[in-house]
Amino acid sequence: MSTPTPPLNDRPSPPASPDFAGRRVVTFESRRAAEMASLIQRHGGVPVTAPALREVTIERNERALDFARRLTRAELDLVILLTGVGTRALVAEAAPALEPAQDEGATSDQDGQSGARGVSLLAAALSSVQLVVRGPKPASALRELGVTRFVTVPEPNTWREILEVVRGLGDLSGKRIAVQEHGAPSHELYAGLEAAGARVTPVPVYRWALPEDTAALRQGLRLLADGGAAITLFTSRAQVEHALLVAAEEGLVDRLRAGLARGVVASIGPVCSEALRAEGIEPDFEPEHPKMGHLVKAAAARSGEILARKGSQGDAPASAQSSSSSSS
Repeated sequence: MSTPTPPLNDRPSPPASPDFAGRRVVTFESRRAAEMASLIQRHGGVPVTAPALREVTIERNERALDFARRLTRAELDLVILLTGVGTRALVAEAAPALEPAQDEGATSDQDGQSGARGVSLLAAALSSVQLVVRGPKPASALRELGVTRFVTVPEPNTWREILEVVRGLGDLSGKRIAVQEHGAPSHELYAGLEAAGARVTPVPVYRWALPEDTAALRQGLRLLADGGAAITLFTSRAQVEHALLVAAEEGLVDRLRAGLARGVVASIGPVCSEALRAEGIEPDFEPEHPKMGHLVKAAAARSGEILARKGSQGDAPASAQSSSSSSS
């Protein structure tokens, strides 16, 4: 007896190329640029690193110092930590405000002990307040301090999930909430918390700026605008905003949008996708988990199919294009 032919929609689609097939992949990573480039290479791509961000520490951060004092005086009810690097920076900047005053003749050993006391006092204060962390990185930073009691926000870790978790902790009317920022204010989160009756204190610890040298960023944007690269990976809203800012300086915005529309635009998650759509750029997909490794793996697996659907081979090497043409 013959096996019935399955309906067309149930037939398996042809397997996609498991890697980037030698195509260029533009990434705007800065701090983790080397890690991103290595991932792209391991998945058969040619990384084009175009850093779009630079973390700038805020000099004499009075808001961080005030946060530490208010925390130890039990003047805060809840603290939201958004990033691991920001949590560590906040500890480094805020702990000195808790150190006992030193005599002018203090030795270096005494200075070291004083610094440790400040960190210890801050850790104890954090342990005494309700903590909400946006994912595993700030959680890891807290564990380094010996702080283990906190609530972790589930993926995709956007301001919406943060707000939902905080609201789930109880009535927010009159609650005093401090938020460790992640390079830029989270206006939507602040508005949501204040609408629920909370009093919000943003605590900036660093801010995003353009790299001091933007040559690589400008070269990457021109490559995308000219069709010299077909795959783009975005991992933050700030990357999107800075890329479009520099594209405008170069007079490339329209050509850049057209080049991105012809190619593959991969977004790390919902906040990044919202930023892309606000600039008139439609992302092709988000990975299952909002992590860099998942983003690269998904882009490698899906880029060939997406480019084929758009009628493009991108910048694949001639051998790869010939192989694809002969198999179709």
